[in-house]
Amino acid sequence: MKKYIMFILFLVGFIISLIIVYRNIDNPFSNKFVIGFVIYLLLYGLYLTTVCIVNIRKMNKGEIRKRTWRFITLFILFSLMNYMFHYLFQPSKNDNYGFLFIALGYSLGLSFLDLTFYKKKHLGKLGS
Repeated sequence: MKKYIMFILFLVGFIISLIIVYRNIDNPFSNKFVIGFVIYLLLYGLYLTTVCIVNIRKMNKGEIRKRTWRFITLFILFSLMNYMFHYLFQPSKNDNYGFLFIALGYSLGLSFLDLTFYKKKHLGKLGS
């Protein structure tokens, strides 16, 4: 239940922050709200990472190996796709490795982020 409340707070704060930034509302409260929301985002990301790591430790070696291979293959796939798109559509900007960060985020999210929302009984099936 706590995870859903935190996610709802994230959505509400995100929508309010978008409205503040889009309409260029400039008052002390809006500035403090956006700064507070950024701090909340950092803490929420730390919480999700911690829960994910704790749930990974509860899993068996076969499931961890399967998820790791999925991460590696998705990372390579997304890296190659992103590099090819940059090479085909923006050849002048193809001199850095920024495409790797996008691939890293996508592959980590698709491979491991679902662990943060598992129930304990579902993790028992994975860990056995």
